[in-house]
Amino acid sequence: MIEASAQADETVSRGSESLSAGAAFFESVGGAFVPRAHARSPWSEDLVHGRLVSGLMAREVERRHLGADLHPARMTTDLFRPIPMSPLTIDTVIRREGKRLMVVEVTVRSGDVPVALSTVQILRSGPPGPDVAWVPEYYAAPSPEVIGPPPRVAPKHFGEVRRVEQSVGGRRFSWFRETCELLDGHRDTPFGTLAAAADWVSPFTNMGTDRLAYINADVTLYCSRLPVGPWIGFENLDHVQSGGVAVSACALHDTVGRIGTAASAALPY
Repeated sequence: MIEASAQADETVSRGSESLSAGAAFFESVGGAFVPRAHARSPWSEDLVHGRLVSGLMAREVERRHLGADLHPARMTTDLFRPIPMSPLTIDTVIRREGKRLMVVEVTVRSGDVPVALSTVQILRSGPPGPDVAWVPEYYAAPSPEVIGPPPRVAPKHFGEVRRVEQSVGGRRFSWFRETCELLDGHRDTPFGTLAAAADWVSPFTNMGTDRLAYINADVTLYCSRLPVGPWIGFENLDHVQSGGVAVSACALHDTVGRIGTAASAALPY
């Protein structure tokens, strides 16, 4: 383990050099996930972007615990410490396993220090349920191809955003996709893609007139089904702020239709 840790630290040092666009955010070294330079947070070059850690946690749940008919319906991630640009390890523990439900707890550590925690509720899928008395009026989002790519205003490794400029019923809509894979040598998975993207609920709902002044401490994702393709759409649903605490929510889409919701709590930065 000491040798693996030293190897991972050496890789971090090498990863501090600039990398070409499109390179994966992490590589796996000795059982640890080693961030490359472009995995940095927009808040600090010394910290990892929280969305990427959420994606890693989802990937590990997918790899270790999901199987036939097992669907990750909810994922709540608490980002309770700044996550340094250092090798990260991930542990998962099954807290409850029944015939139709499983609860998995996921812990991310930097060295021996826990930096993030997720709880994932996994449900066994089956035939469609009965109709309900009320359903919302769904927004038919224009495809990202129709909107077209905007001029770049942010580093490419922060992903690509395509916004619907006009207000729709007082709401805003934005498409997001990653431009780099999460882990070197591994294709991104639907749950990992969705979990990483869900972190954008905070910037999409908390953005000010000229900058983002709030940083989220958590994100909760609910999904009725996993996404098809790389694009995740955010339909702004709610935002309320009192005493410096902001809570907000978005409906989530893929290019086929609605897939779930995401919510977060944030504080002024």
